[in-house]
Amino acid sequence: MRLPPRTIFDIKQFDKDMNAFEGRYKRCTLLLLLVFMILISRLWYLQIYKGDELRAKSESNRLRVLRIQAPRGRVFDRNGRILTGVKPYFNVCIVREDVRDMEGLITRLAGLLGEDEADIRASLYQGSKQPLYMPIAIKRDIDWETLSKISARLIYLPGVVIDVAPGREYPYGPVAPHLIGYLGEISEDDIKNNLYPGARPGDMVGKSGVEGRYNSELAGVPGKRIVEVDVKGGLVKELEETPPEAGDDIYLTIDLDLQMAAEEAMKDKIGAAVVLDPNSGEILAMVSSPGFDPGIFAKGLTTEEWKALNDPLYRPLFNKAIQGTYAPGSTFKIVMAAAALKENVINENTTFFCPGFFKFGNRDYRCWKKEGHGSTNLYRALAESCDVYFYNVGLKLGIDKIAKYAKLFGLGEKTGIDLPNEAAGTIASSEWKKKRFKSKWYEGETLSISIGQGYNTVTPIQMARLIAAVANGGILYRPNYIEKITGPDGTIEARFKKDQQGIIPVSESNLRLIQNGLIGVVEDDRGTAKVCRIKGITIAGKTGTAQVIRQAKRKEDEKMNWKYRDHAWFVAYAPAEAPKLAIAVLIEHGGHGGSAAAPVARAIIERWLQMQGPRPQDSPERTAGLDPAPAHQG
Repeated sequence: MRLPPRTIFDIKQFDKDMNAFEGRYKRCTLLLLLVFMILISRLWYLQIYKGDELRAKSESNRLRVLRIQAPRGRVFDRNGRILTGVKPYFNVCIVREDVRDMEGLITRLAGLLGEDEADIRASLYQGSKQPLYMPIAIKRDIDWETLSKISARLIYLPGVVIDVAPGREYPYGPVAPHLIGYLGEISEDDIKNNLYPGARPGDMVGKSGVEGRYNSELAGVPGKRIVEVDVKGGLVKELEETPPEAGDDIYLTIDLDLQMAAEEAMKDKIGAAVVLDPNSGEILAMVSSPGFDPGIFAKGLTTEEWKALNDPLYRPLFNKAIQGTYAPGSTFKIVMAAAALKENVINENTTFFCPGFFKFGNRDYRCWKKEGHGSTNLYRALAESCDVYFYNVGLKLGIDKIAKYAKLFGLGEKTGIDLPNEAAGTIASSEWKKKRFKSKWYEGETLSISIGQGYNTVTPIQMARLIAAVANGGILYRPNYIEKITGPDGTIEARFKKDQQGIIPVSESNLRLIQNGLIGVVEDDRGTAKVCRIKGITIAGKTGTAQVIRQAKRKEDEKMNWKYRDHAWFVAYAPAEAPKLAIAVLIEHGGHGGSAAAPVARAIIERWLQMQGPRPQDSPERTAGLDPAPAHQG
């Protein structure tokens, strides 16, 4: 039976449609397989390859690791009295991750803290490179009233936390701030240059002095606390805590009593005072005046406070004891006397006549005493500080021999004290001038150098070391201010010993001549530092006056602008027969050493005598310039 043509046509069409469907089905199947492959690959990537990292990120939305700063080590004086202790500081911080309305929060906090909104924004900007979950301090060391006010409103201040950090306290006030130093918040440059390894943004670190030099020892090891928080950043519960390790304690060589006596004596003066143990080089006191309060750095300085600290005239932050350089004035005559005796230019009986001036070429070089000293020997030249005597000595020695002995006395180079930015000063020579000014040396310049004027400059710490060497028999010690470093449990981790650097080139007999002349400075009725005389103790010293402007432009002190007045020097040691103190005092624009600087040394020595108990009676041997005791050997 034959089928109709219409039916045959439909079967062919059906086959065609089936073939098309099968093609689409295969393509769809391949597409679905591809999608599933992509999904499976992505799931593998997220759950297997990136699983640990993503789980950590997920946990971080719920868990926070809070860093606990370690209690900073304390600083003691040589007798175990706390100079710098530890107390908790309460800081107001913002965790940006938990803040929904930053501008509104800033406005509310500004009112509660009494701060400008711009200052809060500035603090946030400084910490903007930190992770969002890290707190940024916007107000440090708040008082109890502010702490109570903020704490009571924390529920209305999402993102605000009170951070407790170890800070500094000063039981005796700001004692020796230039030596101890201060703390400040670590800066971006500090972090970039890795100046404080292990420190993080927001940490308080040592910026100067002992705090800066021994920051790693004082800082300790931070701890950590793992806590669970809710979606608003509120604490749910504490999960784990690793306590911090306290920093090491540091014992200084300074004596609190002498330090406070020196600071009181330097009050309202500009300059420096350094007290050494001449038998070891240990620093018993170091003052740079005016000082500053290191505690103000913890709260953040105002513009006015920062401006005052950087005053170009008074320079409170500048450590004048090791950084200030000044012409030595007549204290340099100690070097001149030693050089002249060593080179056989003079002996104890050599005399020069002083009419009040020294004529050289077509110029008169004055002596400080207008009427002159008459016929003068070495003892009188030192005791009465005769300029004409040392003009003669200087010409006989010549500039290069003077420079040689000045350097042997430790001048013109750093003492090596373990503090940054120590100045070396300058000791001029013919070669130095040729390099510096491309000019030859003139003998008229030697005359100025011979009495401590001209190109030469020294620091107070250098002069303290110099007079200490004269006192102890000729040994130059490196100045040291650290006695020992101990762990939190009291275990001694480091102990510092005296460090001998050299011997001054003076024989015992010649040193005795110089020492007798220095005793005459204080004990002789014609000495230039009679004001420093104290009953019951023999003191040796040397005054100095360092010109700030040239002699031709000088006027009477009372008529001269303060900043053009002479600097005043006094170096001393006591007791002369068995020295325990070596002192250098520099008063900027103070005038004469005997009237301005010597009273500071006197106050220090008097305090030392009080610490020793009842004063000894005057001995009949205590005669000016005739001290029978042998030179003390260090």
